[in-house]
Amino acid sequence: MTVHPLRLALLTRNVDAGRFGTLVTRWFAREVERTDEFKLDLIDLSAVPLTELPRRIEDADAVVIVAAEYNHAYPGDLKVAIDAVRRPWYAKPIAFVVYGGRSGGLRAAEQLRLVFAELHAVTIRDSLGFHEADFTLAGEPTDATTPAAASALLRQLAWWSRCLRDARADTPYPA
Repeated sequence: MTVHPLRLALLTRNVDAGRFGTLVTRWFAREVERTDEFKLDLIDLSAVPLTELPRRIEDADAVVIVAAEYNHAYPGDLKVAIDAVRRPWYAKPIAFVVYGGRSGGLRAAEQLRLVFAELHAVTIRDSLGFHEADFTLAGEPTDATTPAAASALLRQLAWWSRCLRDARADTPYPA
C-alpha cells in the first residue's frame, strides 16, 4: 500500500538570516523533513504575496505557524495574513511553534487559538515554545527533550490531518 505524504504548510513571517525566528523555523523544518509523514511547503510571509496564500493553505493538509510573541500577543502582519485566507482554514488542523517573551511565545499561541476557533480550524493542543537561550548558535535545541516534543506534536498533527482530510473529502465542511 502506498501512503501519500500529508502536505504541511509551515507558515513563518520571514526567513532572513540572523533572526531568531529563522533559526526556529529552519530547525523545525528539519524535524518535519525527518519524518515520512509530511511533504513540506515553507511559506515565508515576507516573500509570498497575500493573494497566493489562500491557495497554498487550501492545498495543505495541515499548517504549522511559527510566530513570535510581541506585547503578550502575536504580530499584526500575521493577523493580516490569517484574515486574507478565510475559508481554506475551515476544518484544517493547525499547530504552533512560538518564541519570545517571558512565556516563550505561549501567550501568542493562546491568542492564535481563539482566532482559529472562529475560523473553524482545529488547533493541536501541544505547542512548542522557545526562548533564545533554548538554542545553540548552530541552531540546535539546548534541551535534549525538544526533538521528542517536536516528534510528538508532528504525530498528533498527522493524526488530525488524516482524519480531517478524509472528512473534507467525504463531506464538505458545513460553514
